[in-house]
Amino acid sequence: MTQTFPLRRDQAAQHVDVAPGGEIVLRGKLVCSTDASVVDAATTTWPAGAPGGASVDSGGLVDLDQGGFHMTSRDPGTHEVHAIATGGPAPACELAGVAAPCLPLRLVPLARARLQTVKELNSCLQGGITVEVPDAVVPPVPPSAAPYVQGAAVLLGLGVLASVGWAVQRRRARSPLGQLMGIAHRTRAKLKAADPVVAAPLLPAVEAALGALKQRRVDAASAEGKRVAEVLRRVEARLDASVLEARKDQEQQAADELVREVESALEAVDEVAVARRERA
Repeated sequence: MTQTFPLRRDQAAQHVDVAPGGEIVLRGKLVCSTDASVVDAATTTWPAGAPGGASVDSGGLVDLDQGGFHMTSRDPGTHEVHAIATGGPAPACELAGVAAPCLPLRLVPLARARLQTVKELNSCLQGGITVEVPDAVVPPVPPSAAPYVQGAAVLLGLGVLASVGWAVQRRRARSPLGQLMGIAHRTRAKLKAADPVVAAPLLPAVEAALGALKQRRVDAASAEGKRVAEVLRRVEARLDASVLEARKDQEQQAADELVREVESALEAVDEVAVARRERA
């Protein structure tokens, strides 16, 4: 008998009682009230008014692979996703402290793509996603224990969300997009601290590159993304060289001033010695 239950957003990952090879179906969508984007279990649909225009990203609310599932089909139009339990590794479940397989949420990367916090993203999402699984086992909770269970779930959810968020951030930082964003942010920071004459023509270009990356108009793993990374590395290397040259100039100037002071002091000593000999 197929049972249906809602996908919860108050915990980092939700266990699903399904045997390896068993199928689950996720139906429904969430709409963000601030940008009108539509998020289902496996895709994000951006409206025509979004930066970069209308598009569909292959990333939704759930990280199925990290939860021990393999997606077999998805339909951004009907917002229906089919997946099967692999019985293989499920690292996100382990991080969340729940049994595999599970449905880990991708709230952190979704919030970051909108330059929002997870709390802000959660507050703007309206709607829901349901999970259908045959013979799902949902253990009953005695009514008297419900308040304690809910309180423990909230505390556990916050801790797990922080752990999963850290893991997601680390994995994202190692991805081609994360590495390219890191180079761009690092280059922008160096430009803001550089000589204004040097930074003036370069800073707008770096800001434009960052905007294109945030709007997913450039695929960091593509040949074009690699070209952008190479250009940013050249800019960063040029800035580093300029800093070294400036330090060398400052060092030389300080050395010249010290030499002049010492030479003046020696001349003064010589003058005193000559005056003493003349008096003698």
